[in-house]
This record gives sequence, structure tokens and C-alpha cells, in this order.
Amino acid sequence: MGLCKDPTVKKLNSLGYNMVKLPRVGIEPLDVLGMEDKSMELLGSITDVWTSTATAPVPGAPVSVSSINGEKSDSLDLAIGLKTLGDALAGLGAGISLPSLTAGFKNAKKMQFRFVNVESTSVTPFALGRFLSVGTLDMANPFVSHYFGNDDTQEYIIVDVLKSNSVSVTAQDQNGVDVAADVGALSGALSANVKVSTSSSSSSEVTFSSTGAKATFAFKIFEVVFENGRWTPQGVKADESLSFGVSVGGESTETQEAGIVLSPGGAVRLKRK
Repeated sequence: MGLCKDPTVKKLNSLGYNMVKLPRVGIEPLDVLGMEDKSMELLGSITDVWTSTATAPVPGAPVSVSSINGEKSDSLDLAIGLKTLGDALAGLGAGISLPSLTAGFKNAKKMQFRFVNVESTSVTPFALGRFLSVGTLDMANPFVSHYFGNDDTQEYIIVDVLKSNSVSVTAQDQNGVDVAADVGALSGALSANVKVSTSSSSSSEVTFSSTGAKATFAFKIFEVVFENGRWTPQGVKADESLSFGVSVGGESTETQEAGIVLSPGGAVRLKRK
């Protein structure tokens, strides 16, 4: 969810997690991110380009993240909130348009989000290090040679992802008082694999839940340097930020760019020297 400078994002950053601009299925541990000219791309799994006699680490079973489940965001202006919700629902495969969301929250002026059903899937740094300790990098691959053989690019590897199949939203008026959403209108505009329901304690809180796979909305990365045939861990400045993912429709506005940032909490820069 795009909650720039929000307490929930600050908490995730403090735990070492970075946010994804457009939460989506398919971002997993061992995936490599390449940055060039401030543009971040998901390149694929490190297992696609690193051949090793060591076994590739297998992510552990998903575990619930109690420290994040239930965390609420600040109240966002409706326009930003609807865009944030649209991005999150797109990642869940909801297929709902911005006009339909606007109609469903026609009485709202603000929106507040809550993390629901959050799980972590990860590999340990030690397991990753064992896999990287021996092997060869496929420099014949043009994308590998462009990123890993280029001093002007940065590469990162994901070791931990946070996933959820639900987004909980509370609609509010201009004064921050909860107002009911039009659940019927929202339900009619959603695709079949995403359902909307109201909270048992408040009709103003609605939860969108997907019956499909959970979407990744945050992750941890490590940075390493590939030098003299070996991977060497290298730290990342705590104040360094990266952006990853695009908003629905591919637009890039100042608000959207500010929406989700990656604040590396420690991890792996993959660089060939």
C-alpha cells in the first residue's frame, strides 16, 4: 500500500522492510532487483543466472507477522486513498476501476488502511551465502552482463517478503468520523476472485479479500559485491532510498512517486568488478 511517511511504513522501514509501489503476486525471496538511472527492475531469480554445486535455499513456510497485523495507517485524503486502494486491489487481481471505487466511497473524504493477514516468507542469509559460496555467473546473458558488469548500475537480492491477500479500509468524512461505504456497488464491480465484506464491529470498515495467492507488498534485501569470483557482503546506508514498481496505468506523478519507497534495511548489492 502506498502510505508515504505514514507510521505503518515507518514501522516497516524500522524492521528492515521496503515497500512495493504496486503490490503483486510473484515477488519472492532470491529475486534480483536491478537499478539503472533511478529505475528499478525485477530481473528474475538469482537461481536463473548463478550455477552452483551448492543447493539453492528453499524459502521456509510462511509465518504470521503479529507485529504488523492490525497496524493502521494515518487518514489519507480520498484521492490518494483511492489510488492506494486501486493499486493494492490490482495486485490482488480485483480488476476494479477508479470510477467504481469512487462510487463505492462517494460519502468519504478520507481513508484509513489496516494490514490484514500478513505473512513472511524468507531465506536466511547463511543459506543464501552457502549457495553463493561456489559457482559461476552467466555473463553470456545480456541482462546479466549489462547489470552485473556495469559500474553504473546497482543490483539487490530479496531475502524476505511480506504478503497479504486482504486490504482493510475505513472510510471517513472531512472531520475523521467514520462513514459507511456502498458495499453493494463495490461488490458488483469486483472480479469474482475478490470479495468485499464489512467488519463485525463497524459497518464503515470494509475488507477486500482475494481467494487467490497472496500479493507481496514489502520485502528485505541484502547487498553484495561479486569480486575475484566471490560474493562479498557490503552494507547499505540507512538513509539510501530506492523506488520499485509502477502505479496502475503506469503514470508517474509526484504524489505517486512519494507513495512507496524502498528504504533498505540491510541487504545485498550484486556487483561484478
